[in-house]
Amino acid sequence: MTSSELDPSAVDSQPQLAGERLAELLSVISEAPDFSTAATFLVAQFADVMSARRAAIFAIDAVGKSLRPVGSVGLDREDLPGEPVSLEQHFHPLVVSALSLNALTGDGCEKERLGLPFDEWVSIPFPQPQYRGAPPLLDEQAIDEASISGCVIRRAGPVDRRRRLGHAPGGVLVVEAKVTEDELSALTHAAALAGPVLSRMFAVEEYRRSTDQLDQQRNLLTAIINSLPDPIVIINAKNDIVVQNRRAEHLLSGTDSDSEGRRRAVEINNLLFTSHLSKKAISVAADAGSRELNLVDPDEGNDLLFEVLTHDLKREGPGDGTTVSILRDVTDLRRAAGELERQVQRVRLAEIDAKRERDRLNLILENVADPILVTDDRADIILMNRQAEQLFEAGGRGGPNGDLAVRSNDTKFTTFISDFTINPSLSRREQMSLLVPETGGELPVEVVSGKILNRRGEALAIVSVLHDLTEQVENERLYEELKKFSAELEQRISEATSDLADQNARLQWQSKELEKANRLKSEFLASMSHELRTPINALIGYTALMLDRIYGDLTQRQEDGLKRIQAAAQHLLALINDILDLAKIEAGRMPLHLEDAKLGEMISEITQQMEPLIRKKALKFVCTVPPGDVRMHTDKTKVKQILLNLLSNAVKFTHAGEVRVECEIVDGIVEFDVSDTGIGIREEHLEAIWEDFRQVDQSRTREFGGTGLGLSITRKLVQALGGEINMSSVYGEGSTFTVRLPLRTPARPEESVIASTAPLPPISER
Repeated sequence: MTSSELDPSAVDSQPQLAGERLAELLSVISEAPDFSTAATFLVAQFADVMSARRAAIFAIDAVGKSLRPVGSVGLDREDLPGEPVSLEQHFHPLVVSALSLNALTGDGCEKERLGLPFDEWVSIPFPQPQYRGAPPLLDEQAIDEASISGCVIRRAGPVDRRRRLGHAPGGVLVVEAKVTEDELSALTHAAALAGPVLSRMFAVEEYRRSTDQLDQQRNLLTAIINSLPDPIVIINAKNDIVVQNRRAEHLLSGTDSDSEGRRRAVEINNLLFTSHLSKKAISVAADAGSRELNLVDPDEGNDLLFEVLTHDLKREGPGDGTTVSILRDVTDLRRAAGELERQVQRVRLAEIDAKRERDRLNLILENVADPILVTDDRADIILMNRQAEQLFEAGGRGGPNGDLAVRSNDTKFTTFISDFTINPSLSRREQMSLLVPETGGELPVEVVSGKILNRRGEALAIVSVLHDLTEQVENERLYEELKKFSAELEQRISEATSDLADQNARLQWQSKELEKANRLKSEFLASMSHELRTPINALIGYTALMLDRIYGDLTQRQEDGLKRIQAAAQHLLALINDILDLAKIEAGRMPLHLEDAKLGEMISEITQQMEPLIRKKALKFVCTVPPGDVRMHTDKTKVKQILLNLLSNAVKFTHAGEVRVECEIVDGIVEFDVSDTGIGIREEHLEAIWEDFRQVDQSRTREFGGTGLGLSITRKLVQALGGEINMSSVYGEGSTFTVRLPLRTPARPEESVIASTAPLPPISER
C-alpha cells in the first residue's frame, strides 16, 4: 500500500465514523505497510471527523511499561512529550484513560502535566485482546479518584463492563476538540474496533524490532568470541559441541577440502579433547585432575599445549549441564618456563663454581707471604689476608700503642688508595712506612696496586700487594756509607794524582788535534756527498725500472727481492743524507737562503707531510697557528726541516695520545712548541739527547731506528738561523721542544755558512 492510499481523503468524510467509512478505515489500517503509517492514518481520520487541527496517538510499550507517542497530526516533534509517560503515574489523564478503557475529556488542565499543548481535549482509548503480561486495568474507584491539580477531568459516559471484559489497554487517541456524547460514543466504538488491529501491528513491529536487536547482539557476540585468540567451546550435557569460535574450529573442525593430514590432526584433537572432558567430569567429583591438554596444530603439525578452563554456563532456572571451555595456549609459556628453569640451574651451577673459585682464592691469599688487600671504589677495605690483618686490625695486640699503629697504617693506606682511585692510570707503585702493631717498629713497604675494571672501563676494586723493603732499606743505608767512604777515597786519590796535570795538558793538545782531524773528516764527507749519493740513486733508479717491468717480467720472488733492495737503499740514502748534512754543517758548506715566507703556509705543508704517519699510528694531532698573514724572512727550507725533525721524533716515540704544534709571536720572535704524550726522557738524559750518533737508550735503537743525528742537526740549524731550542720532559708522560726564531733572520755575507765555531754540547736523538 502506498502513502497516497492512506491519505485521509481516501475515506469519504462523514459526520462520524460509522458504516462504510468505519469498514474502509479498518481495511486501510489492516493493509498498512507498518504500524507507524497505520497509527498516523488513524489519528488523521479521528481529527478529521472531530474537525480538529491537532491530535496525537499514544501506544503502550509493554517492555518499557509506558505510553509513548507513535503518530500525530498538526504537531511538531517538540510539541510531543520528550520522555515516555510511565504507567505508574495513575493520576496522569492519559494513563487513566488508557488503563481504564474509558474516554476522558478535560479543559483548563496544566499543559505541562498533560504533555500536549491542548486547552481542551478528549482522550479515546483503544483496547487490544488480553495477553500475558498486559498491564492491569484500573478499577472504578481508581477511575473516580483520578484527578489532577488545576484540571477538570470527567468521564465521558459510564464504564462499559462488557467492553472491558477480555480486553487489555492498548493506547489512547488525544484530540484537541470538544465533542458531544453521541459523537464520543461513536468514536469510542470505532476506536474499540480499530484497537485490536492496530495493537496487532504494534506487537508485530515490536517483535521484529526485538528480533533485529537479538540478531545484532548475536552477531556482536559471535564477532567478540571469534576475535578472541583463545579457542572457546560450549558443550551441552551430552558432551556435544554447541558453539565454538573460529580458533576452536581451526583445531576441532574440518572440511571436505582439507588434506588427509589435516583431517587426521582434527580427529586426534577431537579424541584428545573428548577424553579430557571425560576425565574432567570424573575429577570434578574427586576435586582433582589436570587442566592441561595437548593438541596438534592441523596446519603445521606442531604440538600445542593448552590450559583448559571449564565453567558451568549459568542460566536462569535449573541448569542443563552446559559448560563453556576456554583453551589458553601455554605452549610458549611452558617453553619459556623450561628455559627459565634451565637458566636457574645454570645460575646455581655458576654459583657453585664461583664459591669453589672463591674458596680457592681465599686459600691462595692466606698462603701468600706478602700482605694483600682488596679495596672498593670508596677506598674501603673489603678483603685482606692474614698477613694484612696483622697490620690493619689491632685485635688487642700491642695494647693502646697497637691501636694507634693500626689507625696510622689505615690512614696512610687509605690516602694512597684514594689518590690512586681518581688517577686515570691502571697501576701504581709507591713506597711508604708503616708501623708494626705488636712491636711499634717501622716497616718500610712498597705498595703495588692495580685496578679491576668492568666492561665499561670503570674501576670495581683495587688489589694492593705490600712488599717488605726492610732489606732494601738496609742495603741503601750500607750503600750511602759506601758512597761516603768512596768520596773520602776519591779525595785521597785526587790529592795523590796532582802530578797528572802535565798529562792532562798533553791530553788537551791531543784533543785539539782530534777536533782538527774530525773537521777534516767532515770536510771530506761534505766533498764526497755526490760520490756517495750517486751509486745509491743509481741503485734505487734501476730497481724502480726493474719493478716497472722495463727489463721484462718478474717472478713473485724476484719482485719481493727488488722491493726489499729498494727499501734498504732508500733507508741507506736517508742515513747518508743525515750524515752528509751534519758533515756540511760542521765543514761550513751549508749556506742560508733567506726569503719571505708565510708562516701559515709553512705549517700547512709540514702537517700535510706528517699526516699519513700520524694517521697510521692513530694519534690525535692539534695545530695552533696565530691569526693573520704572518710572514718570516728566513730560510724556509731550514725552518721546515727543523719542525719536521721534531714532529718525526714526537710521532716516533708516541704510541698513544696526541702530538701538538703551537705557534705564537712574542716581541718579534716566533715561538714553536712541539709536544707529545710519548715515552718521555729521564732528567739525567736531558743533555745526552744532543750528542751526535747517540740515542738515550741504545737498546731501543733497533726498536725505533735512526742514526742519532736528528736533534743534533736540528740544534745546529736553529743556531744558524739565530735562534735557540730548549726542551722539557717528564718520563712516561711526554716531552715538549720549544724553538724560538726571529721573524727576520739577519743577513750574512754570501760566503758565510753554518759552521761549528764553538764546541757544542754532546747531543743525540732521544
